Amino acid sequence: MEIAVKSPKEWLREIEVTIEPDRLKDRVQELIDQYQDRAEIPGFRRGRVPRSILERRFGSALESTAVEELVEQALAEAMDKNGIKPASKVQFDELEVRPDKSIWFRASVEVVPDFELKPYTGLNLRRPVPRDFDQEFEKRIKELQEKCAAFQPVSRPAQSGDYVVVDYTLTEGEKILVGPKSNVTIQVDGPGNHPEVNKVLLGGKPGEERQVDITFPSDYKDKELAGRTITYRFAVRGVKERNLPEITEEFAQDLGFESLDALRQTLNQEILAEREEQINEELRHQVIDLLVTENQFEPPRSWVEDHLARMRQQLNLPDTPEVREKILPVATRSAKFDCIVLQIADRENITVDEDEIKNQIEELAQNSGRPAEEIAPLVNTASYRFYTLQKKILQLIIEKANIN
Repeated sequence: MEIAVKSPKEWLREIEVTIEPDRLKDRVQELIDQYQDRAEIPGFRRGRVPRSILERRFGSALESTAVEELVEQALAEAMDKNGIKPASKVQFDELEVRPDKSIWFRASVEVVPDFELKPYTGLNLRRPVPRDFDQEFEKRIKELQEKCAAFQPVSRPAQSGDYVVVDYTLTEGEKILVGPKSNVTIQVDGPGNHPEVNKVLLGGKPGEERQVDITFPSDYKDKELAGRTITYRFAVRGVKERNLPEITEEFAQDLGFESLDALRQTLNQEILAEREEQINEELRHQVIDLLVTENQFEPPRSWVEDHLARMRQQLNLPDTPEVREKILPVATRSAKFDCIVLQIADRENITVDEDEIKNQIEELAQNSGRPAEEIAPLVNTASYRFYTLQKKILQLIIEKANIN
C-alpha cells in the first residue's frame, strides 16, 4: 500500500492512498466464500451454488462492499502511521477502482495544528476593581420597594407615574385591529408607551373616554405599523396611585427577613458574590486574550464555521456576507482557544470524568428545581464536557497567574 500525505494548511492533511489489486481480489473471494454457505438461489441447494454464478450475480455488490472495507482500513492505517488525529469528519475527495483492481483515493481531514504552546503559567493579570457598590445596593432596595408597592385608587386626574385601568380599542378607519379589551392597566408615562398614548392618558379621570390618532412614520421600527394611522380609544375605569413602602423593620419582615440588618446583609452578600464572579469572568477573558495573542496559528476551518453558526443562532443574526465578516474574528478567536485548551489539557493530564458530570447534573437540578433526568440530556453532551474542560483549564491558569 502506498501512502502520501500533504499539508496544504497547518490544520489540513490531504491523504492519497493506493491499495494493491490483490487486496481487493482476495477480499472479494473471501466475501464470496462467506456468502456461498448461506446463498439461496432457485435451482440450487443452499450452500451448493457454484462460485461462477455467485460472481456473476453478486460480484459487483460484493466488490463495492470490499472496496468500502479496504478504504476504511487503509485510511485508519494511513492516519495511524502518520500520527493524524482527526479534528473533524474525514472528507473523501476522490475514489477510483482502476481496471487492474487497484484502489486509489484521496481524502482530506482537519487536524488540531501542531503549534508550539507558549507559556501559560505565571501570566500577568489585572484584577478589576469593583465600582458603584452603593449604587447597586440602592438599586436593589428600590427593586424590592417596587415589588412591594401598593396601589391605591384615587379620584383625581391621572398624573405621571399613576396607573389607569381602561377599556380600549385600536382601529384603522372602520376596521377594528385590536379589542375591545377590558380592564387593562397602563402606567401613565410608562417607558413602553407611545408618547401620544402617554399624552392622552395624562389627566384622565374615571368615566372619561379619550382617543388619539397616531400616524406612524414610513421608517418606523415596527414595520407592521410603518406609514399607517391608528386610532386609540380609551374608556377610563379607574386611576390608581402607586405607593412605595418605607424601608423599615416591618418592610424587611414582610419580605421574610428577621430584621432590616439581615436584609441589608443578604443584599451585600449577593452583590459581593456577583462582583466576585464578574471579576473571575474578566480574569478569564484576560487569559483567553493573552493565550490567543501569544499563540499564532490558524485553527481548523470547520471549528471556525461551527462557532460562526453558533453565534448567528445565539444572536439571531442572518447568514449574510456582511454578518460573517463582522463576527469572523470572534469565531476564529474562539476556535483558536479551543485548540489551546486541548493542548494544555493534554500536557496537564486534565480530563472531565463521569463523577464531575453527575455532580453538575445534581447541582443544576437542585438549583433549577427540575428533575435530574430532565437536566442530564442537556449536560451529558460532548459540547458541555468541553465547556467544563475549558473552565477547568482557565481556573488552573488563573490560580498560577500573577494577579495585581
